[in-house]
Amino acid sequence: MPLVGNIKFHDYQFAHLTATGTWRWTTRLDVSGSAPLYTVRDILTPYGLLRDSVPLPGELIQAMAESIVELRASFAPSVLLGPPSSLTFVVDEGRGFAEGQSARVTNNGAYGSLLQANLAASAEYLRLTPAVIGGLAAGEWGLFMVEVDSSSLAASGSPYEASVTVSDPTAAGSPATFPLTITVRPKAQIQTSVGSLTYTVTRPSSGPFPAITPQTFEVRNVGPSGSFLSYEVRKLTGTADWLTATNPAYGELVAGGSEEVEVVVVPTPAMGPGTYTEVLRVSGYSANDFVDVQIQLVIS
Repeated sequence: MPLVGNIKFHDYQFAHLTATGTWRWTTRLDVSGSAPLYTVRDILTPYGLLRDSVPLPGELIQAMAESIVELRASFAPSVLLGPPSSLTFVVDEGRGFAEGQSARVTNNGAYGSLLQANLAASAEYLRLTPAVIGGLAAGEWGLFMVEVDSSSLAASGSPYEASVTVSDPTAAGSPATFPLTITVRPKAQIQTSVGSLTYTVTRPSSGPFPAITPQTFEVRNVGPSGSFLSYEVRKLTGTADWLTATNPAYGELVAGGSEEVEVVVVPTPAMGPGTYTEVLRVSGYSANDFVDVQIQLVIS
């Protein structure tokens, strides 16, 4: 079986009877380029092969043109969208571009056809990549990426309905519309149960420090219904080796949700009496961006 990709053109023979006799010719469909190219060649007159300039009957020129129209109709591309058949996005109010999603466009047309898929978005907050998917032979498909910019989208207007239009003026099923649904979440609000934690320990005259019981604080999402908080807990200065762990260091909270964070403190052998301070910053995309919890270690 020959490979379809190796076939660059197709020749089709036509004939037309005139008062002077039968004229025959070949209409070639060339699919080697970015768009189908039709040419008339190898014209056989009632007197032999056309080699010189010979007047052609008007009805013959019309018949040749009709042969191209016939081939175009027979080998027209066709737009098929999906999978998936639609896309649903969940984005945060005012955050900017969210992670994109992809969908497929296929040339569902006849063998020998080429699809030049032109993509257009229905809204300015959509970004499409690429804008054109060209040269799709029959049965071939290409992917396009859709990204949503939520910078100007308000949660109060959610959900938003938008679409991607895929068109090729030569294709059946064109233009085709690909639906999008965008849910915009309101901004979360970070709250912690305490603003500080204090640990105390007495330095032993010899040997290691005694174990210090870990303490906890709650991270809460007190934002409006529908908000979502993805948070991180990290040391602000990063120099306090004695603050050894926060469990968990990352988390996700729906509106009204909370999670306990355990803070583990282990003094280093070289630490002497005094008060040591570090700040744990709880941050995430939210209305207030972050909340700080001060951690103190008092060694007597």
